[in-house]
Amino acid sequence: MNLQELADRIGLEEQELREMLEIFLRSGGHDLAALESALAAGDAQRAHEASHSLKGSAGSLGLDRIYQLAKAIDDKDRQGILDGLDTLVKELRAEYEALAEAVRIAANP
Repeated sequence: MNLQELADRIGLEEQELREMLEIFLRSGGHDLAALESALAAGDAQRAHEASHSLKGSAGSLGLDRIYQLAKAIDDKDRQGILDGLDTLVKELRAEYEALAEAVRIAANP
């Protein structure tokens, strides 16, 4: 992920974007853990709350792939459908980890 390109696309300086992404990674990490826990417990309401939060945060930061995955999960868990979400949540976790790595690299060139 090229943070400078993302910053340019959403109209921020790269340093501002990095700071916002660090906040997203903290709150998003909590939401992602809550989503994984809710799915394991079969709790569609909690899963929906977590996926909805991730979707909104990712969308506001231009994190398109994370947004798309969170939206796909949110569309199902909002209806109480949890079957088949494990694969999407694993993809979401992988995208989150890739973003975290990109932010770490950008902060320590």
